[in-house]
Amino acid sequence: MITTADSHLVKQLAVDDLTAIVELQESVTADLPAGFIRSKTESELRAYLDGTLGIAYGIFEGTTLVAMSLLRISNGNHPNPNRGLPFPLVPEEDWPLHTCFLENAMVVPAARGRGYQRTLLDVRFSHAAAAKMKWICAGVHLRNSVSWSNLLVRGMAIVGIRFDSGYPLIGLLRSSDALALSSDSSDQVSVRAHDHVQHQAASQDGYVGVRLASDGAVIYQRLSSQGDRGMNRRSASAPAMRAST
Repeated sequence: MITTADSHLVKQLAVDDLTAIVELQESVTADLPAGFIRSKTESELRAYLDGTLGIAYGIFEGTTLVAMSLLRISNGNHPNPNRGLPFPLVPEEDWPLHTCFLENAMVVPAARGRGYQRTLLDVRFSHAAAAKMKWICAGVHLRNSVSWSNLLVRGMAIVGIRFDSGYPLIGLLRSSDALALSSDSSDQVSVRAHDHVQHQAASQDGYVGVRLASDGAVIYQRLSSQGDRGMNRRSASAPAMRAST
């Protein structure tokens, strides 16, 4: 898939782009705090570029790769593993083959502010829909509010938080079913953006984070009975809410 807009090109990346991807990853992650982005090895990146584990999209300005992102797609040869902490609200029967992950979205500093993160989100959402994925997941460091606020704007919801990586990692979720994550706008709580205690309490009380308020706080709304239908919270042996930025 290739699309053009103004002076940039959005396209699916291939193995021939590996060197440029590694260079971009090194330049973006060099000064980031731990946990903002988990760098991939060349062998891991190749598995996205050749389609084994998913797909990669990039944005070029001229011949220079200035932004990239990954989408991990479960399939019969590589289903999502049934181990670790659960990703909240994903039904157990949908986890192995109908759940995908947004991963490693990066934009070089000189190209930021041009909407490239949102462009890469949209192209991955479209790909996930074409691949018949029912759930799109993401894990983002709580302090990386630029990334998770972009996800909220694009219709994802904050559904949980975990701490076993050594830092607070929030889980965001989007469903192909419009009713799956429906929430009650009349039952809201306001959570300070970087307050992990408040995020955890709201999630445990049955709320999902749906949008930013004018003061920068996150508005959580109670998950409706329709949204909660069929979404069992599983035991600690169930699939993982892993870091995926």
